[in-house]
Amino acid sequence: MKKTFAMLTATVLGLSLVACSGSSTASTTAAATEAATTAAVTEAQTEAAAEETEEAVLEEAEEALGMDISEYEYVDIAHLQEADMPADPSLQLPQSDFFGRIGVDGGLHNLEVLSYCVHTGTHMDAPYHVIETGGGIDTVDPLILIGPACVLKLDVPGGSYGITVADVQAWEEEHGEIKEGDAVLFHTGHDALWETDPQEYITNYPYLMPETAQYMVDKGVRYIAMESISPDTSTTESHQLLLGNGVGVVENVCNLGDIETDRCYTIGTFPNSQGSTGVWTRILAFYK
Repeated sequence: MKKTFAMLTATVLGLSLVACSGSSTASTTAAATEAATTAAVTEAQTEAAAEETEEAVLEEAEEALGMDISEYEYVDIAHLQEADMPADPSLQLPQSDFFGRIGVDGGLHNLEVLSYCVHTGTHMDAPYHVIETGGGIDTVDPLILIGPACVLKLDVPGGSYGITVADVQAWEEEHGEIKEGDAVLFHTGHDALWETDPQEYITNYPYLMPETAQYMVDKGVRYIAMESISPDTSTTESHQLLLGNGVGVVENVCNLGDIETDRCYTIGTFPNSQGSTGVWTRILAFYK
């Protein structure tokens, strides 16, 4: 707005200078001045409109999110995706094959082909992962990772443990009910084994009892996130209950213990990969 005011001021000064010029050039100068004035006013109006639009967009974004992000702390709950991270031996870990290097054979860019199994690291499953007629990741709501979330910090045994409905309800009695549209982040401390004992991390882990998965469906949650490699062990029953009823499944999240509240707001996104059974994702948890 200051720039707009300056432009209009300069135009007025230009008109004043023209008024002091000789009459022989009055008509030519007047025409030029009129054109300059019109251009200046048009540009000023355009800038003012752009500023108003930008302000409106920011206000609409904050209203849609229900938060001013600048007032929040955040925690990155996604692992670094790397070649030696813990994963089931049957899964291919990331491999980078560089076919272009800066300065090699006249190359101007570093270029690589990255190959990996999408079910390694922090990732989200698509229904097609466990349901033959389910959709790929391109059929998943792109906004699924954005919204309110409950951080269920559960005091449960380590290792292979099936999280029960009673465990969830005990948390609700203390912290309030899980609401429709919430995400549920299950924190058991299992992510600490990611670096200290990778084998134990992928072998013995907390998972969801099928009735707990059904409880999530009945609650109408948006997605669930596990610190472990799966909400299942030897079957895919919990997967199918969740994904078959529109509840997203995110695996291998981390740092949930760094979220200092029992409720937060997650923001994440993922590539729109046609027909994919899963996809790497990056999720941030915002809290006050």
